[in-house]
Amino acid sequence: MIKTIPNKELKVEFLPSTEDRKNIFKFAMLFNGYEHYGSLEDAGKIARAKSRESISEIRNELFFSARASRHSDDDRYLDVYREILPILKQKIENGENT
Repeated sequence: MIKTIPNKELKVEFLPSTEDRKNIFKFAMLFNGYEHYGSLEDAGKIARAKSRESISEIRNELFFSARASRHSDDDRYLDVYREILPILKQKIENGENT
């Protein structure tokens, strides 16, 4: 089982390069949307909403996309990561991860 990292422990240095496919997937798995939101259905609903208001919503979107990519055998989660990276970086830098 992969250990998760709470939002409050996130640092910009933990964010992989947009070209680092393997570590982007590993980073996505450091948040468990199913556990955080209570179910696959709720995590999926929140991920599809793409609210991106909170770090949890952003991380869940990446988590859900990475899981879907694993099942579909595609790399769509990389596009999601490229979209969310600047937002996630800014929220961490602004201390919104506490």
